[in-house]
Amino acid sequence: MRIRETLRRKNQDLKQDLENVKHIVSIARIVEELEPYRVALLTRTLDLIDASRQNLAWLDIEDDILLPDVLSETFILLQRVRLIKLRYLRGLYRTTNWDRVCLQTIAWVHRRHEQTVTYPAVFADDDVSTIPSKGLPFYFFPCLEQRGLRFQPLFFHEFGHVLYKCHEQELDSLVGDFQQIVEAELLPASQRNDQYAQEQARLRQSIVETWYKWVQEFFCDAVGLSIGGPCFLNAFSDYIGKLQTTDYFRQASDLHGSSHPVSCLRLKLLAERAERAGLGRDAENVVRNWNDVAKLLGVSEDYQGFYTDLIKTSLVQTVDDMLVEASPYQCSEDDAAGLGWEGRPMNLIALLNEAWVKFTEDPNGFQSWEAKVLEETYGL
Repeated sequence: MRIRETLRRKNQDLKQDLENVKHIVSIARIVEELEPYRVALLTRTLDLIDASRQNLAWLDIEDDILLPDVLSETFILLQRVRLIKLRYLRGLYRTTNWDRVCLQTIAWVHRRHEQTVTYPAVFADDDVSTIPSKGLPFYFFPCLEQRGLRFQPLFFHEFGHVLYKCHEQELDSLVGDFQQIVEAELLPASQRNDQYAQEQARLRQSIVETWYKWVQEFFCDAVGLSIGGPCFLNAFSDYIGKLQTTDYFRQASDLHGSSHPVSCLRLKLLAERAERAGLGRDAENVVRNWNDVAKLLGVSEDYQGFYTDLIKTSLVQTVDDMLVEASPYQCSEDDAAGLGWEGRPMNLIALLNEAWVKFTEDPNGFQSWEAKVLEETYGL
């Protein structure tokens, strides 16, 4: 059958692609912090080579009853090979000595949780985000921010997505319970049975579904604060603030099905969480900055009915429960104050908080202080 030859050729091509990947990964010149990732990627590549060989062995049996299964396995193999070529190779292809900063941040946070302690560190150039695959999460970080300390805490939010993946069943259950609360709050006291009522019901359902992703973002914001304390709050505030009206207000059509809540709402709830954690001064400063920008822009917060204070208590409690389940690292008072970072091994959280102290107190002198730290601590 012609399909047999098509599948044979496809598996031979995939096997050759994987052999090429194995060669590239084996000879890549990388910083030592990437060696665990090289090992993990080689292991995954060799497993896929074995899969291609198995497919070819089945095709050699010449039994047509096996063809549907071989087609399915070949499809899976094709997707996984594309993933390696388009995503995972990026972590090795553009490596430089400057990668040590981000790689050490990722490795540090992975080692601080029992479920991610064996996960290798890897990232590539792009806006801050992650693909939270179990065992091999892939992070993205902007080029300029890679070469400094101030925005390293943003990795802690992205690590929250990895923790969510590790605890997905339990956290999905908590999110589902909160969605029911949102639905109950949105339900009118009396209901009609006409076209308008049906449209309103559709919009309510869309809001409830949108909250599935929104709660995850609030959770990840809280994970970032739990790990980094004030350095995360300051980095988060500086990075997500775009100095435009959409920081405070977005059209309802833009909110339906969106992956992220309005930035001002995220900042406001994070600042309140920080204040409850004893970080009142930092919380007050970031909120004041956001309020000043809003006043200058002449804009007010408006969440288009997606959020009201009626669900605030339930949202805060849900995120608290999610934190208990996920159990991220807890920033200590000494961490928050930037104390003891020069010890060995280096206390990363203390260093990143000290960086924000230095930047806040002396913005003009910060660059020279940071350059010295990067040279002495990271060898850059």
